Amino acid sequence: MNRRSLLVAGGTAAALLPVLVGHPFVLSLATQAMIWALLASSWDLLSGYTGQISFGHAGFFALGAYTAAAVSKHLGFSSWIGMLLGAVAAALVGLGAGFPALRLRGHYLALVTLALAELIRLVAQNWLAVTGGPFGIYDFGSFAGLPASGPARARAAYLLVAVVVAAGIALMLFVCHRTRAGRGFRAIREDEILAESLGINTTAYKLLAFGLSSGLAGLAGTLYAYYIQLVSPTVASAATTSLVIGMAVFGGLGTIWGPALGAVLLFAISEGLRFIGVVYNLVAVGLVIMVFVIFLPRGLAGLRFRREGRTLRRDAAMTGAGGSGA
Repeated sequence: MNRRSLLVAGGTAAALLPVLVGHPFVLSLATQAMIWALLASSWDLLSGYTGQISFGHAGFFALGAYTAAAVSKHLGFSSWIGMLLGAVAAALVGLGAGFPALRLRGHYLALVTLALAELIRLVAQNWLAVTGGPFGIYDFGSFAGLPASGPARARAAYLLVAVVVAAGIALMLFVCHRTRAGRGFRAIREDEILAESLGINTTAYKLLAFGLSSGLAGLAGTLYAYYIQLVSPTVASAATTSLVIGMAVFGGLGTIWGPALGAVLLFAISEGLRFIGVVYNLVAVGLVIMVFVIFLPRGLAGLRFRREGRTLRRDAAMTGAGGSGA
């Protein structure tokens, strides 16, 4: 199965889920999995696709969530305006974080992004008047225009989140595969110095990657805020970023769609194993990630790549046999 067929099949299954499964609990898990899928894909755009390692995506996620929650609670803005402002705020901060990336690489850049996420967490924990402090911010409302309660609301919320997430992933795939920026991203990942010597504007492309990635992470944060209706400083913790990185590795780095699929499956595994205990289910998720890193380093996307590799080798063998016979 090629990538396009896989995406079509996954999109169709996601669209039919509210029709096939009407239980609010199942839809709740599916909705949260969609939010994680957008966050994991946004991380992959910057770190997996462009090669700019980020340990601070939880900060962008939290910034989008807190911005949306704060403007709705303190200023009375609707969720639609809150979603827009949350994504824009995260994108602007991401652009600001992108400027150090012009001079830093590897673990130095990772430390800068990690420090940024920690700074956002500390501000959220101590700015009591705006963020609610350690207890978080709540009572700011949910998605506007949806049914009041019941299965109809669960279906509507899922469809809304799924549409937004699908649009965000489609945007990233378009930029990476249909524009010059995608080629620039790959060139930076493979060899930034060589890319500069070939005349590629690495400064512009790195800033674009930071802005787009952080903005979509912030958008995922706004979806989280309006769906969960509670935002606490823990969303900006390093554990959130670690989980996102694990989802991306599980799905396949540098593919955009792979981390989205990995996030959905890994979130399902994590929630499905909660019956064994919160600690033990995290251990199980960690073991799953370790197995994939060791035996399938390309993640779920690598299954397709390996199959294509076998096909190419078989075709090459057939060609060689034909040549020998000739």
